[in-house]
Amino acid sequence: MPGSARALCTYDEVDSEAFPASERFAMWRETGRLPMTAEPVDADSRRRFHIRLRSLSGVSGRFTDLTASPLKLKRENSHYARDGLNMVSFTLMLGPHARHQFGGGGKLTVVQPGQILIKDFSRPATACWGESSRSLNLHVPRVTVTDAVGDKVRHLHGTVLSREGLSPMLEAQLLVLANIAARPTNAVREAALDATVDLAASVLRCELGTPIEDEANNAGLFAAAQMLIRTHLTSHLNPELIARRLHCSRAHLYRVFAARGETVAKYVRELRLQRAYELLACDNIRKEQIGDIAYRCGFEDPVHFTHLFRRRFGLTARELRSSGNLSER
Repeated sequence: MPGSARALCTYDEVDSEAFPASERFAMWRETGRLPMTAEPVDADSRRRFHIRLRSLSGVSGRFTDLTASPLKLKRENSHYARDGLNMVSFTLMLGPHARHQFGGGGKLTVVQPGQILIKDFSRPATACWGESSRSLNLHVPRVTVTDAVGDKVRHLHGTVLSREGLSPMLEAQLLVLANIAARPTNAVREAALDATVDLAASVLRCELGTPIEDEANNAGLFAAAQMLIRTHLTSHLNPELIARRLHCSRAHLYRVFAARGETVAKYVRELRLQRAYELLACDNIRKEQIGDIAYRCGFEDPVHFTHLFRRRFGLTARELRSSGNLSER
C-alpha cells in the first residue's frame, strides 16, 4: 500500500539434481516445498525422479514455476489442518495435459496445455501426469479472491477458465512473470507479482459475470494493457487495437490510464523509447541501421524518432551508439 513499508519479494529455487540420484526423492520429500504430497507414478519414475521449483513470494501472493518428471500430487484435509494455507491458486499447464480430481471421488478433469485451472487449497485435490510436465502457479490469498467475487469463491475449486475476456492476458502475464522471477531486482519482481494478482482478480470477476468495464476491474485491466503493450511493443499498436484486444471500449481504456496519471499514447511511446535505447546500446547489433531499429520499436518516421529520442535522453541515437556508454535513463 502506498506510504506503508512492504517486505520485498523473495526468490527461492531448488532442483532435485543437487541431490545424489539414489536420494533425490527422499531428500525432496524432506524439503516440504510443495503444499501437496508428491509421489512418482510408478517404480521407473521414482528412479528417474526429477523436480525443479522456482518460487517468488511477496505480500500480494506467491508464484511458482514447477517442472517435474511423471508425478502424482495429492492434497487432503489433513494438509490444510496442518499448514492452514488459505489460498486460491491459478495453474497454467504448459504441457503435457494433466488429470485432476477434486474432493473425495469427484469427477476427473483433464487440463490441456494453455488452460488455467483454479484450485482451493482449503479443499482436497489430486493431480497426475504421466510425462514430464511444467506448470506456472499463482497462489492468491483467499481474502483477495473474496474481495473480488464474494461468496462465489466457494464454487471456484476445479474451475477451468474460459478463453474469453482477460484470461489469455493472464496466461501471457504468467509467462512474463516466469521469465523475470529470477532477476535480481526485487522492486521489479514485486511490481510484476502485484500486477499479476490484480489481473487474476479481474479475470475471476469477468469469468463470473462482472462486466469488463466495471470499475472493480480497472487495476486488472491496466495490468492486462501493460502486458499487452510490452508483449507487442514492436508491432504498430494504437489505443483502438489495444481496447479491442482487451474487450473494452477505447474511452474506458483512456479512463483506466488517466486514473493513474498516464495516457495510452505516452505510455506506449515511453516503452518504445526505452526499448530503442536498449537496442542501440547493445554491442551485438551495432551494425544494424538506426532507422531499422527505430522501425522495429514502432517508430515509422525516423525524423520524429530522432526528436523524441533526444528530448527523452538528452542525446541523439547516433551519439549514444558512438559513446558506447549506458547513460542514466
